[in-house]
Amino acid sequence: MKPRGALGLAVLLAAQAVPAAAQGAPLPIPSPEACPRPVYPREAIRYELQGITTLRFALAPDGRVREVQVATSSGWAMLDNAVVASIQACRFTPEQAARARGAALPVRYVWRLDGGQVLRPHLVPGSCPAGGRFAAFQPYDDQPSGPDGIKVRLLVDPAGRPRGVKTEGAALPPAMADALVRYVESCRFGFDPAIKGERTDTVYGRVVLAR
Repeated sequence: MKPRGALGLAVLLAAQAVPAAAQGAPLPIPSPEACPRPVYPREAIRYELQGITTLRFALAPDGRVREVQVATSSGWAMLDNAVVASIQACRFTPEQAARARGAALPVRYVWRLDGGQVLRPHLVPGSCPAGGRFAAFQPYDDQPSGPDGIKVRLLVDPAGRPRGVKTEGAALPPAMADALVRYVESCRFGFDPAIKGERTDTVYGRVVLAR
């Protein structure tokens, strides 16, 4: 197994609404001339993280970007943060700011790695059984971390053992974080030998917390 190689970023930008006060004038949207291109974080590439981030931002009278908010998360903080940093570095003209009239401007970024579909490891039945604080590992569950579960990403070595386990969107006490990593490391992964195709060593999912 090996990670997919590098790695294009498809970025879609769209201002989705024109306020009535703008009287039909097109709203300013980020452009290559006005904004630096978002950088695909190296760690996100290694873990093959993809998703769509939608932001809303406003413009100060001098054209500076202010009040950046993540309206819809990609599911991965490092991707969302890269988009926020890019938008905050944009520069618009005072004329563009006046045309926006304080509107919340939407912009949508699509993070997508080049390449087709790949085979991801499956969880070996019976591995990482429920115990202690943890009820189950649900592979490829993309729900965010919350009171009932913690989203994780990890790599799998050639023997099917997890490594590089990292949590997403949860500030855990050190003892619980260590216990969660040990729990995920007790899981084992593999591939169906009857299914042919390019394989990857990346897995994500959700550790369900015991009630």
